[in-house]
Amino acid sequence: MKFNLKRDEEAVSAAVATVLLFGGVLSIIGLMMISMMPVIEEMEGSVERHDMASQMTLLAHETAELSERGMPGDSTHSTLIPVDGNLVWDSLRGGMWYSATWEEAMSLRARGALDFDDTLEIRHPESLVSSVCITDLRLGPDRPYYYTLDPVFDAATVTVTPGLAMPLGPIDLTLTENDAEVSTTQLRVDEMVTLNLTARGETVLSSSHPLNVIGLRGDAGATYMLPNDPEPADKRGQAWSIPVQAGPTTLHIISDVANQIHLTINGETSIHYGYSSNLSRTSVTHTHELNLSQAAVIHVTTSSPSRMLVVSGSGDTAGLTTWPSTTGAYLGQTFQPPSVDGLLRLSNPGEQIITITWRGGGISVQPGGVEDVQWPPSGISGSPTLDGDGSFFVTWSVGHDSNLTDAVSGHMWMPAEDTGALSGGSFTYHNQNNVTEESLRIQLAGYTSSWNASGEANQTGTFLDSNNDATLVLNNGVTTVTVEQDHPLRVMRLSGSDGMQHLVHDGSERCTKVNTQASGWITTDLPWERMGGRGEVDIKEAWIEGRHPASLSIDVLGDNGESDHATIGTVWAFHLSRLAYQFASSVDGMEVAYSGGAVLTNHPEFRPYVVAPPSDRGGPGPRFAATIPSLHPTADSMTGSGELELDIELVQRTSLASTPAYEVRRGWAEPYGTAIADEAGIGLEASEDWTVYPGRLDLLTDYVGWVPDPSYGTSEAVWHTNGEIIEFTLQMASLDVRSREVMI
Repeated sequence: MKFNLKRDEEAVSAAVATVLLFGGVLSIIGLMMISMMPVIEEMEGSVERHDMASQMTLLAHETAELSERGMPGDSTHSTLIPVDGNLVWDSLRGGMWYSATWEEAMSLRARGALDFDDTLEIRHPESLVSSVCITDLRLGPDRPYYYTLDPVFDAATVTVTPGLAMPLGPIDLTLTENDAEVSTTQLRVDEMVTLNLTARGETVLSSSHPLNVIGLRGDAGATYMLPNDPEPADKRGQAWSIPVQAGPTTLHIISDVANQIHLTINGETSIHYGYSSNLSRTSVTHTHELNLSQAAVIHVTTSSPSRMLVVSGSGDTAGLTTWPSTTGAYLGQTFQPPSVDGLLRLSNPGEQIITITWRGGGISVQPGGVEDVQWPPSGISGSPTLDGDGSFFVTWSVGHDSNLTDAVSGHMWMPAEDTGALSGGSFTYHNQNNVTEESLRIQLAGYTSSWNASGEANQTGTFLDSNNDATLVLNNGVTTVTVEQDHPLRVMRLSGSDGMQHLVHDGSERCTKVNTQASGWITTDLPWERMGGRGEVDIKEAWIEGRHPASLSIDVLGDNGESDHATIGTVWAFHLSRLAYQFASSVDGMEVAYSGGAVLTNHPEFRPYVVAPPSDRGGPGPRFAATIPSLHPTADSMTGSGELELDIELVQRTSLASTPAYEVRRGWAEPYGTAIADEAGIGLEASEDWTVYPGRLDLLTDYVGWVPDPSYGTSEAVWHTNGEIIEFTLQMASLDVRSREVMI
């Protein structure tokens, strides 16, 4: 048989060709698969993106409805079903801000407020920027309000500050001393509690909701009472909730025009009126005297924006308070002081003599000097307006004889000369009559500060951590307190055994001097601890403890032509938690995210795209209203790739502004800021003016709505109304969300 074997060359060639052909086919198939995989992955990513975008759009709609129309305790429910990705919460990369100006032909921009460092930048080129006051809004779960109760107080009366929508159930109050919990109590709206502070050191009161707190010493005193929702432009308001003790109490209300006043005590309401005297440069006043048999909360509402003085007790030697100017700052050129019998101390912190006039009289005040005036002038009904040709301070006291201001027992916050507010870096006090038993309490309004006190009370100090207050005993003459480095201070004047003081929370109105006019960006301090480079756990802990703000309002004080400490504008900046669905497409890092009412995505290929824009209520006419849904997960919220149930509850809705504005801006953090600004201005495509003159807001007359400013490619947008004043309303809805995995 071996002789019958022979080689078939054709068969061998056929076999080799078959193998090579098969290999070639496999290679071609492999190359086709390699080239098609990105397409397949992109198609899969597109499916995931569209599926989750539709689910989050429904979530955004339900959240907006709850934010705008719900009451505390109302809730909504949503289910998110991932395809192949993961649902995660991101608390550090979502942020947005609004700004508004209260003076005509002025603009205000801000940046860097959400960068976790200790500086921010503002831009206001039209006039001098005198100072900046920053308040921690304390938005988010487990971020309580802290009220430091100075040991000089014998007691403190406390009630909940009503808002647009407050909780139906009680809120928890916790009192701590030296970081040790002393007591806890529950408090409902319309209820009050009196805290006994005798023989205690410095105590801190914490609450999940804002409070009205009045510190008390002895049986009498007086204080300027801030309204429940002060307007950002001038700090006036139309509603007050005042916790008062049993005994005599006097309420004195001041407004520009005739006023209807509703007074509610223990559920019973009475109506009173303040009538105009028809005298020029004279404000409308109303005084109401009460004598309660037991402690109660007094609710006052007025028909006109007003200010209020509260006087406790029946004596005439206890009670004094600093009084704000018509701009809301304490340093100003125009004041509407109380018409209750007493004394006005007029202080001139400047370097030039000023003349202060009122209807039927006037007086000159030397540089660095003070003058006492009996008030109100005889024969005048109402309270005449004080007008000065320079900036000055006004202090009201209950004294009836000239030069008794220093002898009056009481407490008052001393305004800062450099900021015009109740915190700052430079304070001066005149002990004009060598009154003994007077002292100044110095408190830190920031994170750290080095200061110096000159005069008879010559002293220096450094505040940091637990070392954050000091007492200066005054003998006579002039005492100055100056910040040498770092953050602002608050200074309280104390005298005698009586007094009362309306207290704000620890993160309120931390003011820094700027005193600069520039066409570009101005850098100023953020008086909180720097958190740049810290981990998420550390940052969240700092938000809870108040060492760094999670959301803040920024009041910019400057020159408006009538006062150099008028509130030019306000910025509200928010860290908003993002609920992000993360998935892989042809590249990694794709997401669909919900934040602040907007649904956003970077698919495909990291191109920012707005699926659903944030809701607002603009027009018709020059009107703009918005409610920002601040969605924050609870500590036990779950994340992952499984099906998630979201239980969303409205905790509180707060009014941030409801007043006419001249310019309104909105900005978002990148990478979606530019996309949101462009999406908001989509209607500009139909504008002939914008087509012919792109970027020229001054020539845009045929369009009302959002305009990217200064041109395309910015993360800011301006609400354009052809120069008309804007009826501006801004609210914040605080929402707690608990996400849990569905167990199958």
